[in-house]
Amino acid sequence: MIITSGQVIGAVSEFKAKSLTLTTWNLNWLAEDKPRGKPRSSIPLRKPSDFQAMAEIINAISPDVVAFQEVANRQSISKVIPLSKYQIEFSNRKDTNNDEIWPQFVGFAIRKELAYQRHPDLHQLDIWGNQYLRYGIDISLYPDGKNELRLLAVHLKSGCYSNRHRNKNCTVLKKQFEVLKNWIAKRQEQQQSFIILGDFNRRLANKGDNFWKKLTAGLSPDPILATKGITSQCRSQVYNKRKRTWEVRQYPGFIDHFILDSRIHKNDITEVNFSEYLYTEQQLKQYQLSDHCPQSIMLKL
Repeated sequence: MIITSGQVIGAVSEFKAKSLTLTTWNLNWLAEDKPRGKPRSSIPLRKPSDFQAMAEIINAISPDVVAFQEVANRQSISKVIPLSKYQIEFSNRKDTNNDEIWPQFVGFAIRKELAYQRHPDLHQLDIWGNQYLRYGIDISLYPDGKNELRLLAVHLKSGCYSNRHRNKNCTVLKKQFEVLKNWIAKRQEQQQSFIILGDFNRRLANKGDNFWKKLTAGLSPDPILATKGITSQCRSQVYNKRKRTWEVRQYPGFIDHFILDSRIHKNDITEVNFSEYLYTEQQLKQYQLSDHCPQSIMLKL
């Protein structure tokens, strides 16, 4: 099927979901082969059993939409998300044929029963204009066949995780948040319900976070941060560069988030529930998974 911006694809209008589960998962260099130009040690080299374990996690969550990050290509994502059940959309940054950029691409997997519309990527997040920073991927979802829910998947610049960080990465991330703010303002102007989901590389739920303050200042109504007031319980595998070994670590706060439009209930959404998938001790010992745990919200319609 050829998909173009402005064309509604997916389900017929008779399909009506009773609930909608949205998941975000940074898959940590999901690729079949080691990318060129990167140290072998810091990239997880996965066996078929690792891909299968990740696929079983997706099956257990049973999401309707997955916003994924750090995926090399369609063949790699097919090892985790079944193409028989989901449509796959990558950001157009993947198609730039720039051999210098890392193959860490953002995308959506959308259950085939759901109708959606692809919009132009939010390429303004690549503030350098050279494809080194990841684009946002923008779609409209029609869970009941008529009401529109705008979804934006992102993976922002790393290295500026909280107010105590003051470096050149913070300058980049600040500009990316200005782009997000403009996108939200446009959705509010057009009275479109929206959710931004993905890896923000920022602990936005920290008390007094400066980036969250600046993002929401002047917006009316204020967006909702689904992770606010929740402590992450995720224990994941992280490469320790100093010790040159993989270890299990638990971080103090979320950097993956869902930012929701406060008016989301106008689309007959009656309840929003947040959940975090936690890896078991057995999974952490046996498989090379990801340094992020999947997070989900379930919208009751």
